[in-house]
Amino acid sequence: MKKFYMDDRIGRILKLKEGESGKMQDGITNDSAAVWMDRLPSIEACRQIFQAAAVLDAILSPEWELRYYSYNQSWYSKEEMASMRDGEGSHYFAWFSPQGLMMKGFDHELVEEGAVSIGVDPVPENVAEFLREPAFMGEQTTFCLWNLYSDNKWSADRLYREEDCRLLRLLVEGPEYYQKWASWYYEREVDLETIRRIFAHESISAQQLHVLNPELTLEDLEEDLAEIGYLRTLEHGE
Repeated sequence: MKKFYMDDRIGRILKLKEGESGKMQDGITNDSAAVWMDRLPSIEACRQIFQAAAVLDAILSPEWELRYYSYNQSWYSKEEMASMRDGEGSHYFAWFSPQGLMMKGFDHELVEEGAVSIGVDPVPENVAEFLREPAFMGEQTTFCLWNLYSDNKWSADRLYREEDCRLLRLLVEGPEYYQKWASWYYEREVDLETIRRIFAHESISAQQLHVLNPELTLEDLEEDLAEIGYLRTLEHGE
């Protein structure tokens, strides 16, 4: 039997499940859920992947409002934030704090299909703090994952199928996923080798920039790189 109560601190329904942790839930077990979660990168690797995607979107889509991926290395004191918005309701937010990395997302298509439910099961207090932040829209959550420095492992509020967290495919599939997605989204072929170099956080040359967006100059990109915190320099000499 499931119990429900309203958590006024973040204005959402938390579902408290009873039963053994290893019990089947919607056709999955702890073991099957752990298989794909184990593929998630480390906190630092996630940071570099999110930053690379934000840099690439800044190059391919100079208009910020039209970008999927964004990153702010100075979102708040000692905090960084990555986000994705698809313009149709789906999104995720990734919060880098002194405690670790916390991520939540909302997949509107899966909600409309009835494949997932909206809500969060009980979470540690520092994760609840993340969900209470109005900018992260905690009331719109279909998955919630975290990796705390104190635990050094990925955890979740419930068992998720990989499909439930499909918005995070970028983290698992890396440059190849971004290349396929960007070629579809921007309706043109996007060079995979250049994408790989940016995912590796190499310096960006004028030649590479021209391959991705011939209308953009290195100077045009400087402000975005500063906000994203992309550590490599622009190679003006190339």
